[in-house]
Amino acid sequence: MARFTWTPESVVELHADSSVHPIHGDIRNLRGEGNVDVVDGNVSANGASGYIEADVEQLQTGKKLEDIALRKQIDAKKFPTVRYEVRGAEGGPESFKLSGSFTFHGVTQDFVEEAKASVQGGKLHVEAEHTFDIRDFGVKPFKILSMSIKPEVRLVVHLVGQEARSGGWG
Repeated sequence: MARFTWTPESVVELHADSSVHPIHGDIRNLRGEGNVDVVDGNVSANGASGYIEADVEQLQTGKKLEDIALRKQIDAKKFPTVRYEVRGAEGGPESFKLSGSFTFHGVTQDFVEEAKASVQGGKLHVEAEHTFDIRDFGVKPFKILSMSIKPEVRLVVHLVGQEARSGGWG
């Protein structure tokens, strides 16, 4: 089983709608790892696991007032991290069904999602999406001035993992 840690190239994009315009943002500086077997250059679902964790304060939309209002509404100081944990995978060699849990705003829910994974140039590449309703996590739909934010949020995950070298005397 190879362990890959997420590189600075990794990003989680956020997409939501509002009464005024679409809201797009991203979260970088992701922590975590993917644990997969690589057989003949292909990712194997057998025993695959991993996680992504990020600080909510890292969410950037490019609009300072929106960033401040979003962080306040989701209570980023009280619930500073978001976590996506994969406990199992089926399928392959490139398309997988992942199962695990998603934690946001202090609430954890199970999920089953589709993802694509491959190894290119020695790096693990994972693409996945997760759509959720903020109300399911105890967050009320909110307004920023005259703009109301819709409760459904789509996260698009782009991960690049570098194989972690084990320590030791080798």
